Amino acid sequence: MNSKHNQYAKKFVQMDKEALYTLILSLVIFVFFWGAIFILQNTQAFIWQMPLWFVVSCIGGYLLSVVGVAVLIKYFMKDFDLDDNK
Repeated sequence: MNSKHNQYAKKFVQMDKEALYTLILSLVIFVFFWGAIFILQNTQAFIWQMPLWFVVSCIGGYLLSVVGVAVLIKYFMKDFDLDDNK
């Protein structure tokens, strides 16, 4: 019984780590998005008839989030069942 409890507890520790990594990624994306707007707000450059700050913050933020989630899934997330019967 104790060994099953330890295995179940380890799964929750892993879930806590995954939640922390996801929170960190979301903060990185948040800082990137608002940082791009703040840094590029006075730039008069345009890409595809849109201001540079918009392209970098929105499209760059989207690409950063896609790559970040792919990295999280590949290197930090683990596939496991919470079911005790397995």
